[in-house]
Amino acid sequence: MPAKKRGFVKPDLMNKMRKRLFLILGLMGWCICGRATTGDSLHFLTPADTIFITMNNYQEKIFVHRLEKGQTLWSLARFYGLKLDELYAWNPRLKTEGYHPGDEVQIPIPNRAILRYRTPDFIESEFVPLYYVVKRGDTFYGISRRYFKMPIDTIVRRNNLPTLTLHNGQALHIGWMSIHGIPDSLRRVHGGPLWEKSYALRMHYFQQKFSKKEYTERGAAQWYPSEKGGNDLYALHPYAPIGSVISIRNPVYNRTIYVKVIGRLPARVHDRKRTKVVVSPTVAKMLGAIDPRFFVEIHYLK
Repeated sequence: MPAKKRGFVKPDLMNKMRKRLFLILGLMGWCICGRATTGDSLHFLTPADTIFITMNNYQEKIFVHRLEKGQTLWSLARFYGLKLDELYAWNPRLKTEGYHPGDEVQIPIPNRAILRYRTPDFIESEFVPLYYVVKRGDTFYGISRRYFKMPIDTIVRRNNLPTLTLHNGQALHIGWMSIHGIPDSLRRVHGGPLWEKSYALRMHYFQQKFSKKEYTERGAAQWYPSEKGGNDLYALHPYAPIGSVISIRNPVYNRTIYVKVIGRLPARVHDRKRTKVVVSPTVAKMLGAIDPRFFVEIHYLK
């Protein structure tokens, strides 16, 4: 009877073990970050910190800053390039309940604040590593192209990944962020007055979000190119309260706009089962629509 080979591990078993190891390491990194405070009493970020960001339902990147003793909301908002009202819009409970050391504060991170590649003058001590935490349904294409606009190969090499398999909760090293915070110039709304108006409506939406129930719909948006007076941010919706703000996203271009509901679906909309919203020509163009009907994701509050 031939002797058994010692120390031999089947390739498929080895691959399973390797995948499990990477998942455990990613989860360990996420859990460690979740328990740590951010910065110290003198600094909001230090070279010892690591930033872990997640993607919320509105396709916005969120980082959780844990308040340290001596840190104030006003100075925190200024450090991350936000106005205090904007910080409250993301964290309304802090305005009503106050804040204490150890409290978690949600901070939106703009793509322009993320350094994706080391430059010749890169100084390690001036930056903190930034990781993205994979959520269920994520793909490498979506993370690289849509979320961070960088090649898939770069993320794979940077994380020493043996395969393109992703796991819920896995932490991927994407780049770095300055320990000196985010200049408000990186948060300025580009695209003109209508995008600025959409941003203002977004702030209103977030202020209302925590006191109302949020609903999500997916389906067709309809628009009429010949519509008169269609140069503003408005929509017609069957359920959202008239006068309220809703969020409309075109997943093809990953564009989101916030608009005001001014009425219900008109009688000329025949396919009421599939048509979820009617938008102005301006809204349709800002979302990149070409055809009179296009697929959207809608969020509204009641």
